Amino acid sequence: MRPIVVSLILAFALPAATVHSARAEEPGNLWQVETSMEMAGMKMPGQSQQVCAPVASEGPEALAGGDSECTMSNVKRSSGKFSYDVSCPQGSGSGEMVYQGKDSYTSKMTMTTDGQTMTMVTRGKRVGVCDASQMKKRVVAAQAQADASMAQMCDSMVDTLMPGNLQTYNCDPKYKKALCDKFGTKEGFGIVAPRKPMGQPALDSGTLPEVAKYCGVDANALRSRFCTDAKKSEDLEFLGASCPAESQVIAQRECAGRSFSSPPAPKYNAFCGTYARAVMQTGSGDDAPQAPNTPSNSPVNPAGDAVQEGAKKLKGLLGF
Repeated sequence: MRPIVVSLILAFALPAATVHSARAEEPGNLWQVETSMEMAGMKMPGQSQQVCAPVASEGPEALAGGDSECTMSNVKRSSGKFSYDVSCPQGSGSGEMVYQGKDSYTSKMTMTTDGQTMTMVTRGKRVGVCDASQMKKRVVAAQAQADASMAQMCDSMVDTLMPGNLQTYNCDPKYKKALCDKFGTKEGFGIVAPRKPMGQPALDSGTLPEVAKYCGVDANALRSRFCTDAKKSEDLEFLGASCPAESQVIAQRECAGRSFSSPPAPKYNAFCGTYARAVMQTGSGDDAPQAPNTPSNSPVNPAGDAVQEGAKKLKGLLGF
């Protein structure tokens, strides 16, 4: 499903079909439509396009393009005047349309979405004839293009494991399943686990606690399973990024207390550098889980002290 502004533009300002067709399958009136929007005190530049409506039709439904995710209801008609309610996936509102004779009209529609009000003003003028059947084909093509773009956007949210954006764009429920299936893999967990809160809801929706909550799974159970497997396979990259408890044990054994004369084994060199950087960025080893049998409130933390001391030595050893 597309955002509300896209829905409205698709609904009320579709390009016209072929004009002055000698063999029109469905005779239509060609309207030049100028639309301007105002939202949150900002005026958006007006857009001018052409819309083809069947000759026998008039009113807001005739100029709405037919196939759209915005639907109209409660349409009331009087002499040359129409009022209606409109509902879109991300908001709803009402509008009024007034014809000035047969060749021009004005329309004003007010929508509310996410607590904000948007006003769209449209002015139309009949400028010729057209083939209304071609317009309908263009509606289908335009909607298919919009749907493809939205599907691509939802796919990207799955790839990056950002559930907040799936909700923002009202992606189909199948994308939630795809995102949660990916989160349940080592690859997906490895993407999410290192993320830190940024103070922005959309970004923070991709942190480990939020993704786990969104998918209804136990983050600690996932971490335990993946970290146990990574430890068995000595996947140091995954351990360093996603398994703080296991990383601390390895760092204490392979990194702490090293010097130029006794550097880490080559296979642990990159791991020790990454771990030391993490310790220095936090200023201490407090973010890492305590070593076994070491109370968290103990005034002395031998494992943490050893790691920090090792980090100091690694700073010179690894050149950072």
